[in-house]
Amino acid sequence: MTLILADEAEPIHSAIIRKEAWTLDPVRRLRAAADKRLKEGPWSVTPDRPQGVDIDPHDYYSQAPYWWPNPEDPNGPYIRRDGHTNPDRFLANKNALNSLCDAVFSLGTAAYLLDDPRYAKRAAMAINVWFVNPKTRMNPNLEYAQAIRGVNEGRGGGILDGRVFIRAVQGMEFLALTGSWDAKDQAAVHRWFEEYLHWVITSKHGEDEKNSGNNLASWWTAQAAAVASYLEDKPAETAIFQHYRDQILSRQIRANGSAPREESRTRSLSYSAFNAEAFVMTCRIAQVQGVDLWSVRALNGASLVTVIGYLAPYFQDPKRWSKDQIIAFDSDGLYFLAFAAMGLKKPDYAEIYHQLERPEGAWLSFVDLLLARWEDAAHQTRH
Repeated sequence: MTLILADEAEPIHSAIIRKEAWTLDPVRRLRAAADKRLKEGPWSVTPDRPQGVDIDPHDYYSQAPYWWPNPEDPNGPYIRRDGHTNPDRFLANKNALNSLCDAVFSLGTAAYLLDDPRYAKRAAMAINVWFVNPKTRMNPNLEYAQAIRGVNEGRGGGILDGRVFIRAVQGMEFLALTGSWDAKDQAAVHRWFEEYLHWVITSKHGEDEKNSGNNLASWWTAQAAAVASYLEDKPAETAIFQHYRDQILSRQIRANGSAPREESRTRSLSYSAFNAEAFVMTCRIAQVQGVDLWSVRALNGASLVTVIGYLAPYFQDPKRWSKDQIIAFDSDGLYFLAFAAMGLKKPDYAEIYHQLERPEGAWLSFVDLLLARWEDAAHQTRH
């Protein structure tokens, strides 16, 4: 699978059946999230289309968040206000994609871990509508994502919208394990992601994103690695992991662990954490594939340990951060500390993670189950 090893998944499944104490709260939250998604959707890009944009009705479309009408030229090209989100931009397809991917993860994970065929049936239906049905499927590209009115019809930065596919493919892998997903639909979805990965790797937008030198490149790498893993495309995986070694951590991080491109932003702590999250996700995907990226070091000596060590004090007390951060720091993305704790064998990262307030939802329930199993195994070893 993409984010969990077989020798992690089955013991967690068995522990849930036995109702071991460390599974009870995450299972409660996972079941609640799956029950919620049972009643929602399905989702598609086709019902909601942007006005005045001449593209195929199956094309995904979104607008860049930090671009606004120019008060001096209201009908002219939009202008950038970094960190200030335009609430009036077209969001229908992006919201639908986010909901679809969360639902597939929630329902697929619950179908496998909780042995409930209702969740499997609903997940399979949502997947069919988004990826398979000729009337409602999305075209397998993000050519028109994060468009800027009067400037472009889409851009490389739009590939960032697709990072939610990482969770969706893990949900589909869980769903496949239940035996409740039609083989023809599985094959159709596999073909969809083959086309999508080809576009991500070979398109101009993909090249722009891959070589952007900031969090966009980091998330290109994590997303491409997840899709290549799902497809079991070993040549693509190998090339993507090498890109992480050569271009991602080594080109972005100073010796002290800071990321200057992220620190130049108006939400500098948020983007520094967001970038580190992408690093960790890539390392976790590689670990599941038997490849060690956790130990990668830049020529200046920086490593992922350096990055997390630099940022951790501010995760615990964001008010100490002295650079620009024009909104309150949101700790929801700091689940990556749990993966880093396991991958780097650093229990202190897990301690920071446990101290954070965490929202309800299937994703963090999954993370909590993985981490709790790891901590329980460590406790058993010590005793």
